[in-house]
Amino acid sequence: MNAIARALAERSPAERTVLAVLAAAIAIGIVAAFAWLPLERMRARLSAELPILRASIAVLERDAEEAKRLKAMPPLAPTTNAALGDIATNTKLPAGAQLSVLDPKTVQVAAPDVAFGALLEWLAGVQASQGLRVETARIEALPIAGRVRAELRLTRS
Repeated sequence: MNAIARALAERSPAERTVLAVLAAAIAIGIVAAFAWLPLERMRARLSAELPILRASIAVLERDAEEAKRLKAMPPLAPTTNAALGDIATNTKLPAGAQLSVLDPKTVQVAAPDVAFGALLEWLAGVQASQGLRVETARIEALPIAGRVRAELRLTRS
């Protein structure tokens, strides 16, 4: 017999019962400390993250539907074949913006201080009427609410 079995055999039945209960309590404590508690913490963390993940799934599904809808739309064609230089006169350029023609398909808009809403409306208008797309954009917020500094390059495909 090994030393532990010999030591247990020398003990009285009451002492063996106490030692067995103590060993069981220690085993339960070890299982709780190293298995159950970490699993419980992980379950609580995952259950807290679940609503956030479900919300992001809903957003992604809406974005996918919007992408499908946009992909199904026919490409915008310019309704006029006017020269790009005529855009400044044919469309109401936002106050404070200056337009310069870089080449037959590209214009640049520089606006040191312009209303953001007016700029967006103008962009939507020239996209629909002239077939222009934003190639590059640099927009910085100004200290005054709703005002921006913008440098845009628009191209016609």
